Amino acid sequence: MQISREFQEQLGAAISYQAVKSFWKGYAEQKKVGTSRERYNVIHRHAFMHIAREHLYLTTVMIGRVLGKDHATVVHACKKHESNYRWDGMYRSVWDNMNDEMQDMLLVHGIVPKSIEHSSDVTDVHFKFIDVSRRLRSLIQEFSEYKVAVARDLKRVKEFKEYTKGIQKRNDELNQELLRLKNLL
Repeated sequence: MQISREFQEQLGAAISYQAVKSFWKGYAEQKKVGTSRERYNVIHRHAFMHIAREHLYLTTVMIGRVLGKDHATVVHACKKHESNYRWDGMYRSVWDNMNDEMQDMLLVHGIVPKSIEHSSDVTDVHFKFIDVSRRLRSLIQEFSEYKVAVARDLKRVKEFKEYTKGIQKRNDELNQELLRLKNLL
């Protein structure tokens, strides 16, 4: 059964939308990007809008929906990108870092960014995949270490529960003995 190209694009857009939405949520929490009009917040939002527009087949409405903005704000951010990138060092730094993070996130989710998709340089894509693979291995290693730490903590909790049960049992025995002695007096 052959899936139509239109259906594939719609499915890709839905997956891209969810991936970008979760990326932005994590990024905004990590970098403490708020919804105010402070320059710091605007720089991050504009960089995100431009990168999403550049790498994904999402409409401006969908990109704006991720940030709670309308399509005109996304269009404005994309128009201002060139001058911001050229003249604002902070914007350039934020854009470069976010661009790398976004490309890696997309590759991890199995989405090939538009910038790589049309690239004829296979080695660039190859090294991107190697970098993502290296990051995934380090995350798997971290997860394994975390799993061992959790298992150790669970063992300690189990031992502590047994210890508190023993103390409770001893406390009950002493209370019974105390009541027996009290009745004898």
